[in-house]
Amino acid sequence: MAEMKAAICCIVAVVSLIHLVTAADHVVGGPTGGWQGGTDYKSWVSAQAFAPGDTLTFKYSSRHNVLEVTSDDYEACSTANPVSYDNSGATTIALASPGKRYFICGGPGHCQAGMKLEVAVAERPAPTTPSPTPQLPPPPQHAELRHAPAPMPLPPAPASSEPPKRAGSPHKKRPKRHYSSPPKPAPALAPAPTPTVQAVEAYFPMAALAPMSSSPPPPPMSSDAAAVSRAKWGEVAVEILALGFVVLAL
Repeated sequence: MAEMKAAICCIVAVVSLIHLVTAADHVVGGPTGGWQGGTDYKSWVSAQAFAPGDTLTFKYSSRHNVLEVTSDDYEACSTANPVSYDNSGATTIALASPGKRYFICGGPGHCQAGMKLEVAVAERPAPTTPSPTPQLPPPPQHAELRHAPAPMPLPPAPASSEPPKRAGSPHKKRPKRHYSSPPKPAPALAPAPTPTVQAVEAYFPMAALAPMSSSPPPPPMSSDAAAVSRAKWGEVAVEILALGFVVLAL
């Protein structure tokens, strides 16, 4: 209730301010004439627009005055029963409400000479004021919460040819393989001296014991043939040894 009264007071204040701002002061006979003889007041009135809230200002010398009279006294130029009278030299009349107002000068023969004024105050259009915003009712204290609809199930994902990954296990990156450069070839060995019979027997101690085949033993060789045979076996042993070194180096 208090808020409604405050809104009404604000609207009244706004309307009053609008009237004050739009109100006009009409100087009688202006801008070239005044309240004196020789001014055509009917032509001056036809060029004005009077509305409630406006004012009329009469400026005149000591030989003149301002009388507000009725319609009959206005027509007869009678000063017997004036509504109001002023001879201060500057008279202001407030036009508070719509209607016709009548003014004459009370000097001898002045009204008959044309110092008379009829003012028609028209209705002022009411200003458009914004209507107060309607108050919304307060929300209930215990409002029921609406549950959101359950989301629709998603369609199954298409089968993939890749093996399934274990849930929760982080993806492990495969370690990078480091390729080593190929091994350098073994340095060439110096030719070995011709081995003797004793060196061959040292590398092959069972050669003299193990029979080579089931055939009968060969006939005894001469000393030269035996030396040649031993030299060949020594070369074979050296080559086998060199091959072993190469394999170990790889």
